[in-house]
Amino acid sequence: MQKVAQSWLVLEMSKSPFLLGLDSFLGDIPILLFSLIGGVVADRVDRRRLLIFSQVIQLSSAFLLAFLYSIGVVKVWHILSLSFVSGTAQAFGGPAYQALYPVLVDPEDLPNAIALQSIQFNMARVIGPALGGVAFTYLGYAWCFSLNGLSFIAVIISLALLRIKFIPEKSGVSVLTSMKQGFGFIRNQGAMVALIVLAFSMTLLGIPILTFSSRSLRRTCCMETHSRLQ
Repeated sequence: MQKVAQSWLVLEMSKSPFLLGLDSFLGDIPILLFSLIGGVVADRVDRRRLLIFSQVIQLSSAFLLAFLYSIGVVKVWHILSLSFVSGTAQAFGGPAYQALYPVLVDPEDLPNAIALQSIQFNMARVIGPALGGVAFTYLGYAWCFSLNGLSFIAVIISLALLRIKFIPEKSGVSVLTSMKQGFGFIRNQGAMVALIVLAFSMTLLGIPILTFSSRSLRRTCCMETHSRLQ
């Protein structure tokens, strides 16, 4: 919902496809830049607390954007900055989120847990934009951002109720060395290399289409409205 409403808002305010793409870029580039560091951090700190911290940052960004829009002072640079902040929070929260599975379920249930996570993630990507379109059409942008902020509260409460036994091990190895060890592990797993290349290619070539589709949709809606008025 946030993605749809935010993309339309950027395009509506700037009329610039470049800024629309820049907003998506700033939201995603931290994941590319910092996820490796986030994975190392997730192995060295309490993952539950790291996740809660990530959710609080994203919650604050959503509510701040809703507030700025509701009082009429929001600027494009506000949106771009908050996209980068939220993306950075996701870069550290994502690895911690996935690293929780082995702690929450028994080894024999791990494949099912990963499958359920994939199902809920992809269902949200399908249902969310549809709900976002309805929400900002009938309720407005501020409600879209506020509803997104409220959704983090449920996640934070769920994380607070978890009782996990993960105790971070003290390591004298530097972050850079840990990252090199991770790359070395991946190189020794041929299937993982192929999957990472495939995922990278799909993200590089597919996600931009989702971003710029909002511009085409907006143009189509405007043309249909204009023709009906005529």
